[in-house]
Amino acid sequence: MIFDTSYSDKEITRQIDKMVGKSFSWKQRWKMGGIGSRRMTIHGISDEYKKYMNADHYVSTANIELRPKGIILHFRHKLQAYSWIMPYTSLSIQYKGSLRLESAGKFIQFDEPRNQKFIRQMLELARSGQTTLPS
Repeated sequence: MIFDTSYSDKEITRQIDKMVGKSFSWKQRWKMGGIGSRRMTIHGISDEYKKYMNADHYVSTANIELRPKGIILHFRHKLQAYSWIMPYTSLSIQYKGSLRLESAGKFIQFDEPRNQKFIRQMLELARSGQTTLPS
């Protein structure tokens, strides 16, 4: 599910927290070595979500935020900010040269990402179906 997160909205924040959990605490973030990826170049996306991407002559990028019960993919289109919510229960991750994330029948694919440490961390959390916060 994609939310317009350009402006702070308590109802949207509540829905996101319900789907993927509240953000990790500062102490947990420190122990995990961070919860966000570097910016990655988008190589492909489901046709239904192309309207959220920049025009073909612009390079579209996104970054990923880890949450206890899923991930949030953040990207921008013109002046709007969007967040694509992907719970671990519906998330499929393929990492063979490029990174492909699938959720609820939609996908996004990134060029060869330089975030190997972050991707390993995300794969580990997804495999474990992380539902509790790391101590």
